[in-house]
Amino acid sequence: MKSKIFLLLAAIFIISCNKKADVKAAVVSKKDTLNQEVFDEEYESESEIITLKEMKFPTTGKNAEDFVLESCEIKMRAEGFLDDDDLKDIVIVLQNKDDNTDSRATLVLLQQQTGEYKLKELSWEAVDPEYLQNGTPFYDTGEISIDQDKALHIVLGGMGPVGSREAVYKYVNDKLVLVRIETFHSGAGSHVTSVYDLVSGEVDNEVTNTLHDDWPSEH
Repeated sequence: MKSKIFLLLAAIFIISCNKKADVKAAVVSKKDTLNQEVFDEEYESESEIITLKEMKFPTTGKNAEDFVLESCEIKMRAEGFLDDDDLKDIVIVLQNKDDNTDSRATLVLLQQQTGEYKLKELSWEAVDPEYLQNGTPFYDTGEISIDQDKALHIVLGGMGPVGSREAVYKYVNDKLVLVRIETFHSGAGSHVTSVYDLVSGEVDNEVTNTLHDDWPSEH
């Protein structure tokens, strides 16, 4: 009789242990699944920033805004006559809204007889990024314009050694080319103005002494 009671108690104990093990395994499994779901959600919420160079700009559009993709914004804009027709053209400088250290795109949009605009030129070098990787502004100011001689002017300016730079572009043989660069840099005791004429090949550097007014400028 005692042996039967002992066997019965042993069976109950084994069954109880198995149930506890099953419950514990279920709890662990549920926690693991929950942790995995949270990890997946956090991973999916991290959006990767796309650079402007990875984007494909439209080749035609009804206006300048048609060339501005979702993650871009217009930082500079100019309107005027660039080529030989009497249709007003547009130049825009686009910046990445999600990354101010990204390269900036300069788009030259020539108006067509139909009234639409055609992407004629795309440059990644004409305008520098707004900020360096360390958070320092590349230039403090920037503007673009088209003058009466059908020349595109891009002016970038900064304080101190950064100086300023003006680049002038004109259409030559159906290509918008760089024809002139003027730079200005100032430092302790002097400032330097340099003019590069890429058509004639001439270069002029003028050094002005700012400590002594009676000292002439040097070329």
